[in-house]
Amino acid sequence: MLKINGFKAGIAVAIGLGCLLLPPALAQNVGTALTESGIQPEAMQLYDRAVKELHQGHAIPAEKDAMRALQIDKKFADAAALASTAASKQQQFDRARAEATQALQIDPADEKAWVILATADNYLAKYSDAAAALGHVSPQDQETWQVAYQWAQAEAGQQHLQQCFDWTNRAAVSAPSNFAPLHLLRASVLLAMGDSARAADQLEIYLQLPSVNPTQRDLLTQELHRLRKLSPKAPASPPVANGATESNAQAN
Repeated sequence: MLKINGFKAGIAVAIGLGCLLLPPALAQNVGTALTESGIQPEAMQLYDRAVKELHQGHAIPAEKDAMRALQIDKKFADAAALASTAASKQQQFDRARAEATQALQIDPADEKAWVILATADNYLAKYSDAAAALGHVSPQDQETWQVAYQWAQAEAGQQHLQQCFDWTNRAAVSAPSNFAPLHLLRASVLLAMGDSARAADQLEIYLQLPSVNPTQRDLLTQELHRLRKLSPKAPASPPVANGATESNAQAN
């Protein structure tokens, strides 16, 4: 990722926190019309159970049941994609990548699998591969904040600062205001672009969110103080009510 002194660890955290961001439009398609495509009933039952397990936070049994469904019905691409999602939840990104690839071998048009593959590639620092995978996602779904965030990660990893910043702007339009990794990524790319004042603003928003662990909070609080000293005349921006407001402010 971006070679920024105090942010290397933070960027890695941003990737980890931001994995599994399946766009709603894609997520809604999971499991739909499967019976019409001839999926075996036993495989469907296992798949439905895996979906419930994953929603309940039980990623290990969800992955096992999804793979069992795939073993029963070899053409069940959604089962492979679901297994990949469950593997990512466990931070088993090599396995997630393999399972997403398996889904795409069954159905090369499965956009869910392309997004999951890109997410795993970003975590594994295969940034050009992630960008290539995201290129298979339709323009409509590329406008979702989850896909935009993955694009930003891929561009950051390739040191494409302006492209990364542009994608973070797109993500910020509709991302939840408490999605911490986006604020950390925006802080990092702004600092790399030489804008320490706005980088500090984004970092301050990030540090106000409850998901930041104490060790990281202490380290990045020191970094925030350093950035404020670099631009003492720049007033801190107040926390924004939503991502769209912040995006518009950053884009202007």
